[in-house]
Amino acid sequence: MAKETTVEEKTTKIETKYPIEDFIKNSEALGYRREVVAGALFNLKEKEFTKSEFEKKVREFLGKKVV
Repeated sequence: MAKETTVEEKTTKIETKYPIEDFIKNSEALGYRREVVAGALFNLKEKEFTKSEFEKKVREFLGKKVV
C-alpha cells in the first residue's frame, strides 16, 4: 500500500503599504466611519500601513475604554 504524503508550500505574502490619508479617504469602503479611522491613526509615528496593520490599529482603537 502506497503512503500518501502532502507537501505544504510556504508562500510569503508581501503587502503594499498605503499612506494614512488613503485610509481616511477610503474609510467608508473599508467598512469604518471616517471619524473612527482618523481617531485610530491619529498621532502615530508611522505614516504608512498595510491593510492588515490598519485593521489591527482600528480594532485596538475600538477596544479602548473611554473614561
